[in-house]
Amino acid sequence: MKRVISVLLAGIMFLIVCSYTLQAIINWKINSEKAMVKFSLKAHGQELVGNFKNAKGNVNFDENNLANSSVNCTIDISTINTGIEARDKHLLSKGFFGAELALLSKFVSEKIEKTRDGFSATGKLFMKETTKEITIPFIFEANNDTGLFKGSFSIRRSDFNIGKPDDEIGDEVTINLEIPVTKENQ
Repeated sequence: MKRVISVLLAGIMFLIVCSYTLQAIINWKINSEKAMVKFSLKAHGQELVGNFKNAKGNVNFDENNLANSSVNCTIDISTINTGIEARDKHLLSKGFFGAELALLSKFVSEKIEKTRDGFSATGKLFMKETTKEITIPFIFEANNDTGLFKGSFSIRRSDFNIGKPDDEIGDEVTINLEIPVTKENQ
């Protein structure tokens, strides 16, 4: 009887510890209005810069529980802004982003790891009907119920069939992220 009670108590303690661990992940909601997804590349001998608006998604992140942390984010490609309306329209055409084919770009993490400089999220980036694995290095600055994820990484346009790289427009695109988040009520 004592053995049964001991096993039962051990099982209850195990469930309590497991439920605490699962509860420890903090759910963060992206502030779409303030999220900044900037890009830059070399074009026609100059640096072309622009941004996308309307980033949406959720981030489940706890730096003490990275194994259960995750990122799921989408960006509305039709919100591209380079400061020149005619260029934005051209970039949305079939030859570049083909926004009529796929209005959203999506990143879904598969793992988040601690690095020397912060963290990295490795996962699948879907853009223009193409999915590639990428790693996004980032830092996280927390301030009570709000936080800011900052990251920078590069992709090649040719990997996603976005225009044809040539001497006029470079292949490598640098993407800088500043994603403010708010802790969701649990």
